[in-house]
Amino acid sequence: MIGITGVTGKLGSYVADLVDKKGIASVHLARSPERAKVYASAEIRKMVYANTPEVVEALKGIDVLLMVSARENPERVKEHKSFLDAAKLAGVQHIVYTSFYGADEKATFTLSRDHAQTEAYIKELGFTYTFLRDNFYLDLFIDIALENGEIRGPVGSGLVSAVARKDTSRVAAEILLHAKKWENQTLNLTGPEDLSMEEIATLLSRATKQIITYVDESVEEAYESRKKWPAQTWEYDAWVSTYTAIKVGEQAGVSTDIEKVLGYPASSLLDILRDRKLIEEEHD
Repeated sequence: MIGITGVTGKLGSYVADLVDKKGIASVHLARSPERAKVYASAEIRKMVYANTPEVVEALKGIDVLLMVSARENPERVKEHKSFLDAAKLAGVQHIVYTSFYGADEKATFTLSRDHAQTEAYIKELGFTYTFLRDNFYLDLFIDIALENGEIRGPVGSGLVSAVARKDTSRVAAEILLHAKKWENQTLNLTGPEDLSMEEIATLLSRATKQIITYVDESVEEAYESRKKWPAQTWEYDAWVSTYTAIKVGEQAGVSTDIEKVLGYPASSLLDILRDRKLIEEEHD
């Protein structure tokens, strides 16, 4: 039996829909089950990232589990480990974990360190696994740019092989349906090209006929400009290190793993805009 966490979020809900379209029965796990879409093929169970008798019970009968990483918070690694302990007690065999491109405990992007620790614990507990190391989402940069008319951050000319969120979801669904084929593999999920923030701004400006600019900030300026959003220190660190990680080259490099899994290339920035119907086909 397939289990899917995060079914009320963007990635998890799309995976749930793809699995349903294949006519495969699954268990949908959600912190707030009342918010989950109802499918005839799926059973909805309440779940939190913890190790309690209720969570163990919710995970029983699941062989292959998509573990969408918990919402960002200072206790995320602790939550992940507790949940994985519960999954082990419940008899889950295979964990498909949404990790991060270049996950490392010494990574510049602060949240990447959480993923490295979670990957290590999955191995330590003896699960078979598939780690989906997706890069930053192209969707995120598009949303920021279109909402603010600019992309702002301490990036310099750094490059990022950002990936479409739907590609990550499609890969996750495919892995869930054929988990045996992808046992104990780490897949790097990237877009089809390395892009600078200036190139992203230029592509968006040309494609949408809006003026989108790129503002290269210093680290100090980046922290200051983000103070208009009330947040905790760890959140500011995460936001700013998104850009400094790109600047130092940790988010560059194109992988063909999406094509290897899906049989067709990863989506480009223009593909996403077409999907959203923000541009017409003549922008090929």
